[in-house]
Amino acid sequence: MISNHKIATIVHDLEECFDGRPWYGDSLMGKLDSLDWQLVNERRYGKKSIAVLVRHILNWRVFVLKKLEGDFEYDLVIDGPNDWSEVNISEEVEWEGLKSELQQTQKAILHILSNSSDDLLEQKVPGKKYTFGNVLPSIAQHDIYHLGQIAMLYAMGKS
Repeated sequence: MISNHKIATIVHDLEECFDGRPWYGDSLMGKLDSLDWQLVNERRYGKKSIAVLVRHILNWRVFVLKKLEGDFEYDLVIDGPNDWSEVNISEEVEWEGLKSELQQTQKAILHILSNSSDDLLEQKVPGKKYTFGNVLPSIAQHDIYHLGQIAMLYAMGKS
């Protein structure tokens, strides 16, 4: 019998933190949709803005997608050029586009996982020394970590 209990848990966590009703408060999209887009470029805490944090979340989700698709060559180096990308939002349509890209990664990741079994978690990430079992559960954790930073930056910008 094919088991997908662990994958189902990962999918649930991704859905809950992304646009569900998590126990800790706002979901990622709930928070992003509530923000005044005109404040997403402000840098009140180091060199990071809300827009940069969202792009960073997106960059790591693209990495996971590329690896799920079997791409050996694609890489993302911590603190490298495609980890923390510069972003400057000058129009609301650009902010909506960034959020839309984020939503597309969510749909794509969930689509792949919904067609996978727990066996995926034992497979090595293409081009890496670790398995998907190390990576996939951490997507939601990574989103939540940066959601906290986004909420803090937004609160600082409003005050």
